Amino acid sequence: MRNIVKAGVLLATVALAATACSSTGGTSTAGSSGTAAAGNAGAVDSATYVFLPKSLNNPYWVDARKGMEAEAKKLGVTAQFLGPDTDDAAKQVAIFESILAKKPAGIAISPNDPSSVTAIIAQARDAGIPVIAWDGPVANSKVQGYVGTDNVAAGEKEGGALAAAIGEKGKVAVVIGNLGAPNLNQRLQGLKKALAKYPGIQIVATQESHESVATAQSLAETLLQAHPDLAGFAGIGGSDLPGIAGALKSASLCGKTMAVGFDVVPQGIQGMKDGCVNALVSQKPFGMTAQALQILVDFHNKKSTLAANFNVDTGVEVVTPETLDKFLASAPH
Repeated sequence: MRNIVKAGVLLATVALAATACSSTGGTSTAGSSGTAAAGNAGAVDSATYVFLPKSLNNPYWVDARKGMEAEAKKLGVTAQFLGPDTDDAAKQVAIFESILAKKPAGIAISPNDPSSVTAIIAQARDAGIPVIAWDGPVANSKVQGYVGTDNVAAGEKEGGALAAAIGEKGKVAVVIGNLGAPNLNQRLQGLKKALAKYPGIQIVATQESHESVATAQSLAETLLQAHPDLAGFAGIGGSDLPGIAGALKSASLCGKTMAVGFDVVPQGIQGMKDGCVNALVSQKPFGMTAQALQILVDFHNKKSTLAANFNVDTGVEVVTPETLDKFLASAPH
């Protein structure tokens, strides 16, 4: 049984610039973001903590990187945020391999495909490098534990928000970033569990966007044509709801076909202000990543008191049009 640690004090933040996720990022006093396995990895050394996100094109990762940078500055350590531009398990493994030879001080990984990284995680741990799963779990591996969202519970909250938005009946469609990502599948599991409580709700389609806003919008447009009586959408990945909202706006269906999804990113905020988004399930990427860095530093300094296979649940918050302004005012930047 894993040791569950609640971290409700960590608040989510709003991404300041969604476009930063699709670039190679910039350098700060604390760290940097990048995409090339060879390029930025050259700056990694034995004093560097490395975060390996699934990709950089999802607006969610902007806040995650900012949390890393803020905590690195606070702790006086060096940290880097290195990932492929888009969800790509092979490229993520290549980046992992490139930094492993540098023997960094610690590694946090959010896996695209857990099975693709279990062997290299074992290599890192055998070399004495602390490795934790962050944002997404890596089951059956040598990671020392997990810090992030309880995704099944988060999916249940999304399902409840969707049911409320559509009046507990009607056809709904799901757009998911990556069916191979365990955290997204856990959200889908939670969503289905919540919707199963409402016999009047039917899931008519589940489509994969590969964490692309453009693809999510195209899929949503096709689903609207195939199901003109669609009552609502659920976006599972961070890029999905912005695409769904775009499709609803283009079809003049905002407020008629409901939409809920994950992460309070600029596109989701604008969609809510436009009346195209009914609920946003906010994770806490800023605080999640900050806490993950503190955990890595403690492991590196052999000061950690966490149990083996620890599980730090950083929680979620459901944001609605009525609570959006208050949420934004309280979010860390």
